[in-house]
Amino acid sequence: MSVPDFQTIMLPFLQNLNDGNKQSLNQVMENLASHFKLTPDDLSLQVPSGKMGLFRNRVGWSRSYLKNAGLVHYPERGVYQITQVGLDFLKTNPEKLRMQELLQFPMYNEWRSTFNSNTGSQGLENESSKIEEEELTPQERLTTTIDAINQQLASDILDNLKGNTFQYFEKFVVQLLQSMGYGGFRKDSGMVTGSSGDNGIDGIILQDVLGLESVGIQAKRFTTNNAGSGDIRNFIGSLAIKGFSKGVFLTTSSFSPEAIKTASESKQHKIILIDGKKLANLAIEFNVGVQVDETIQLKRIDMDFFEEI
Repeated sequence: MSVPDFQTIMLPFLQNLNDGNKQSLNQVMENLASHFKLTPDDLSLQVPSGKMGLFRNRVGWSRSYLKNAGLVHYPERGVYQITQVGLDFLKTNPEKLRMQELLQFPMYNEWRSTFNSNTGSQGLENESSKIEEEELTPQERLTTTIDAINQQLASDILDNLKGNTFQYFEKFVVQLLQSMGYGGFRKDSGMVTGSSGDNGIDGIILQDVLGLESVGIQAKRFTTNNAGSGDIRNFIGSLAIKGFSKGVFLTTSSFSPEAIKTASESKQHKIILIDGKKLANLAIEFNVGVQVDETIQLKRIDMDFFEEI
């Protein structure tokens, strides 16, 4: 058979993990290729850019959507395992699992609302909301697809940050702020200080050569909890001890309403809060932890050229 689309792959992917054991990507690929009876010619097909196998790419998208719905998780890097939610779903003997069926899972809807609210787009969810492709112009379809890819990329960035060490996260946020132009006058204008127990300040960005203007950084790699008002108060106290008037608090999760209020009401310190959603999208915008996969040029008719002729 030809290579199935990524939604068709989702249910067999989940069923393949039904024994509860961990599987590597190569194991999953091998089992799914056998399930769909794919030939060597099928497996040799590439995505249009030629940079990845078509089947591997579609398995990757299936995996991402299953993870976003809470049906599978990554206990280790590059290793997949079914969750209790996934096991419970399979007990219902489902006949299909496509994006429309994913809407029954709260974790999936939370993921959609989190990242769709940032772009104002429904991304690939247009299919599940039954918007006909013919209603969109080619440019609109392209924009929708790019939005969907960036949504998933942002989710993958956060997964990797949460799965890494807090020391790695501290280095990441310093590099991100430098890439955004803060302390851009020299490479050593940003430094990580958290590992030395520097009074609650995880990093510093020097805004000028002499260090007369500096920004204190707090990096919290939360996997579940949100940053609360107590975290912000502690950060403000640390800024005061070190003599900073400006601070940036970055987290992989989000901020409670009380935390946002505490930061906004700070009179002596200017506090900027960056939650996980904004953090991931800034990383994409300023190319930190990502690389360009493919460049597409869109061309239009040059009417001036033809008028001159």
